[in-house]
Amino acid sequence: MFSTEHFIWLGLSAAFIVLLTVIARVFRFKLKQAGYLITGICVLSETSKILSDMVDSPGGGMHLDPQSLPFHLCSLMLFALFFITFAKESRVRGLVINFVAVMGTLGSLLALLIPTNGTDFTSISPYQGFLYHAALMWFSMFLIAAGEAKLGLRSLFEDTGILLALAFLTLYVNGAFSVYETNFFFLSRPPLEGLPYLNLNHGWYAYFLRIVLLGAVLITLFHLPFIIRERRRKGEKEKAGTEELPENDTRTHT
Repeated sequence: MFSTEHFIWLGLSAAFIVLLTVIARVFRFKLKQAGYLITGICVLSETSKILSDMVDSPGGGMHLDPQSLPFHLCSLMLFALFFITFAKESRVRGLVINFVAVMGTLGSLLALLIPTNGTDFTSISPYQGFLYHAALMWFSMFLIAAGEAKLGLRSLFEDTGILLALAFLTLYVNGAFSVYETNFFFLSRPPLEGLPYLNLNHGWYAYFLRIVLLGAVLITLFHLPFIIRERRRKGEKEKAGTEELPENDTRTHT
């Protein structure tokens, strides 16, 4: 973590985000065009991960390593991105857009800072991991910049509820695949050894409470500027309505 190779990968990821941003600006992407681009990147990324993570099957042949199943938060975004791109506009689609805008940005940032796929330039995993998360971060920020994500106090509770529900279900998933030592959502153990905050120094229960607290704090801080802007706009509208009322009051008084 934060080795020379890691810093190089962070620089390459930043350059990739800038490149995608330039492409989106030059071609004036709408949500549909941005969705096509990110889903194409997802297909390439997931295909490379599947082909590189096949392991020998006890009965002959090969199967996908259970640790590579798409049950991590950022991996679940694959399905959300396809839904956003190809589903019709609806309340559910709006919820998914808000969730991806927040969790895609935060999750990708943490994934880039904590390289669980390694940083070895001779392995395919870092290429897949860093570039996928960079693309996911770009698309998540695109949703916000384009005004597609409607963030505020309501979305804070909705996003937190969805994340908690997914985490609860993932406890069962990790239990079902425990023989393979899966660690989806990093609920079984820390993503890397020696982390200053996310560690097992005080036992698993303390670690679990820490990761839940970290998630709650990050989500709240992310929503805070949008909540402040939302309340400010609401106050301005109420003030404007109060000031215009006497001028627009045409009732006859006796």
